[in-house]
Amino acid sequence: MSISKEALDFKGQLEQLKKVPNLCICGFLISLYVVLSLCNIVLSDTLEIRIGFLAFIAAGMIGGPVMGFTVGFLGDMVNCLVRGFMYFPGFSFSYALLGALCGLILYRSRITKLRAVACSFVEYIISITLSSAWLYLMYGTPLQVLFTTRLIKCTLNFFVNMVIVYVFLEALQRILRVALPSRK
Repeated sequence: MSISKEALDFKGQLEQLKKVPNLCICGFLISLYVVLSLCNIVLSDTLEIRIGFLAFIAAGMIGGPVMGFTVGFLGDMVNCLVRGFMYFPGFSFSYALLGALCGLILYRSRITKLRAVACSFVEYIISITLSSAWLYLMYGTPLQVLFTTRLIKCTLNFFVNMVIVYVFLEALQRILRVALPSRK
């Protein structure tokens, strides 16, 4: 698994992001994140399956790390605004980082199971580390307690996310071949 040269061309991606069709895709993916974040599947008090992050992965796949970063950051801000949540910039940074790293992995690359696992692993690491740190800063819960409980939760979610991400990426790749033939 290697990173495509285009994935590292941040200046070119930024120029592409300024074009109206790509801004529309960003807007669509931000709104998709808000809708998907409403569709969490609660399994217990401490375990739920979240699928909102798929919008950030899609942004990274379609427009590269720059679009993934943008959609991740703005998606969290808009979600907080729409749903009335307290805004904390740390989570916006986490989602932006997720979109950017998944963009490095997926942009202009063939979708494989290994790439899907890599994206799921990125989400897993960010959820365990950064999200625990943000929750500590927000609520003062001891890091050891947060880390232990989140490690169990995120490990269970990781295996579910691998399947969800792979199925989603395969479907998205097929849709993009038809809808955006110039972006092979």
